[in-house]
Amino acid sequence: MIMKLSHLNRNRRWTVLAAALALMLAAVSLAQSSDKRLFTAQLWNLDHPVDIYVYNPNREPLELPPPMTLPTYSEFHGKGINENNLPDAVKVGGNITISIDYQDSTGEGFYDATLGSARRSAFSQALAIWASYLQGPATITIAASMTPRGGGPGSATLASSGPEQWRYEPVNAPVAQTWYPSALAEIVGGVDIDPDRAEIAVDYNSDVDNSYVLGSIDWYYGNDANPGNDVDFMMVTLHEMCHGFGMVASFKSTGTWGLDYDGTLYPVIYDRYLVDSSGTLLINKPVSPSVVTGHNVFWNGAIAKYAYTHDFGGTFRLPIYAPTPWDGGSSISHIDEATFSESVWELITPEYDEPIIHTPDLICLGIFQDMGHSLSQSRYVKLTASGFEDGSSGNPFNTITEGTTNVPTGGHLRIYSGSYAGARTITKAMTLHSCGGTTVLGTAKSATARADTLQGADRGPVIEDQ
Repeated sequence: MIMKLSHLNRNRRWTVLAAALALMLAAVSLAQSSDKRLFTAQLWNLDHPVDIYVYNPNREPLELPPPMTLPTYSEFHGKGINENNLPDAVKVGGNITISIDYQDSTGEGFYDATLGSARRSAFSQALAIWASYLQGPATITIAASMTPRGGGPGSATLASSGPEQWRYEPVNAPVAQTWYPSALAEIVGGVDIDPDRAEIAVDYNSDVDNSYVLGSIDWYYGNDANPGNDVDFMMVTLHEMCHGFGMVASFKSTGTWGLDYDGTLYPVIYDRYLVDSSGTLLINKPVSPSVVTGHNVFWNGAIAKYAYTHDFGGTFRLPIYAPTPWDGGSSISHIDEATFSESVWELITPEYDEPIIHTPDLICLGIFQDMGHSLSQSRYVKLTASGFEDGSSGNPFNTITEGTTNVPTGGHLRIYSGSYAGARTITKAMTLHSCGGTTVLGTAKSATARADTLQGADRGPVIEDQ
């Protein structure tokens, strides 16, 4: 995919800050009256009090319920479960490792006598950012080059990138009958499928550094996100890696799609989340150029769509870039330029604009998670999950117990929408997140009671102030 150059407000009602050890989360009944409001869940610490901050502009009285009796270990986890036989994560682990294979010859591109060192430094620093976010175990090799690609004083292609290989139904694939970019295939499978080949290829336009292409504008190789009038190389690298890790559709301008496997066309994983305004999957529509143009393509993955709705303040449809006419190298594989241009969500739009971004945003990370990537310090829980489970976004656990047991200390437990009954014991520091919808924790004690809810994409342990 190609990146070109042409001439937050979160509605948080309150935050809970809690110490690390032995936090108990339990549902309680709701007392409705004109002068009292009761929290629907309770947190406490066995060693010292928990600080709870409540946004309460009307100074309404708030009442905490009395402490519940702590259950024994076996009562909490279930019959036959003890400290020694809780399930462990299988594939998920720490951050991915990124290896760079520079393709340029001596004196050219990344090995240019004058600029080569600065180019390699900026490139490796940008890759380190993605490595800090994405979960392994896997070593992802990037084949990188800088070549003269031309352009004019007013516009130029900055770079292009994509998967070097595709894999059909890799090991532990979250979705069957689907092609995966080799980087994601290796991450979900936990194995280097082809050690002799790179997973991602990227090429930059070295002509940006000459005096003709883009005039006085050059590449900026600093890491402070302050390029002035130049083009921030690290931001462009972060953008291009989005395509290499899988943010790329198989659709063509004619509306055709798919990669061949044994004589049959199957979609790539990114294709499976593209819908029109009615919610119809593009791969289920009659083939036509109109399917991929007319600003009528949207992302339907739960996590990214939820981030768009609740953090951007958008509608329930996350718009994908689908202009008329088809824009080769950009259409379908970016979020919409008109909607997100010159905003904090700029990273994965097709055109380079300000602000300069060195941190992947929640929509970008949401698209990654919808496709099956996992964030490095996260574990995922989905009530309806079945089959292989390792706590990744594509193969989540189906119980809160598995999630809280396997999440790293200080990590993030990301819970898909659903009602998870019963008390939950949290024995380490962690942040709880809803993951694409409203998550209900705990069991109501009466018909009028409500359980604790998580309704934000980044809110931590939640106590709803009724």
